Amino acid sequence: MIRAVLFDMDGTLLDSETLSEKATNYGFMEILGRGITAEEHSQLIGRPVKKILSQWFPDKGEAIYDTGRLYFNSKLSTVETYPGISEVLEKLSRKYDLGVVTSSHRIDAQRLLTLSGLLGYIRLYVGQEDTEYQKPDPEPLNFALKRLNMSNREAVYIGDQPYDIIAAHEAGIPAGAALWGSGNMERLEMYQPDRFMKEPEEIFDFISEYNQP
Repeated sequence: MIRAVLFDMDGTLLDSETLSEKATNYGFMEILGRGITAEEHSQLIGRPVKKILSQWFPDKGEAIYDTGRLYFNSKLSTVETYPGISEVLEKLSRKYDLGVVTSSHRIDAQRLLTLSGLLGYIRLYVGQEDTEYQKPDPEPLNFALKRLNMSNREAVYIGDQPYDIIAAHEAGIPAGAALWGSGNMERLEMYQPDRFMKEPEEIFDFISEYNQP
């Protein structure tokens, strides 16, 4: 029986990926004198950006990140929820414990969830600092389940990127692929999510599959 619904944040609940790309591009321009390439951006989506940039550019990665972060923070108020998300979370919160598991920093998650008005529906949120490893490793999801005192048979996870699907499957949690935001069906198909959803309302049908007597 499902008791909890866990979500990725960026690109699933919030239309924040566009701002993230602009912020990282700003950091690239200021520090490297060039913009970020499409391939580089694709490798950063859903991952801890600071860690990856430091691996790519050992001498300048931190400066790129910090510069981009200043830009990102200055534009936080422009981030919006995807259509239908607020209404669906309000309905879900009446029956299930809701959580957010993101590779973003905890402070960013708190700010964005607060500004978007979603924080009141969320029982817990897990950020980059809460675990040693991030998605696609299952540790963040396992951490969330432990905090909720639930087993992997009592939760589903919904995200928009391959790393979300991989992490959920590794944790033994049904994985729903969100296509209403940044998710791309062609990119996600090979990772075999348990359900594709084009609209947030389809989350209810996804959950009902695992609540059959």
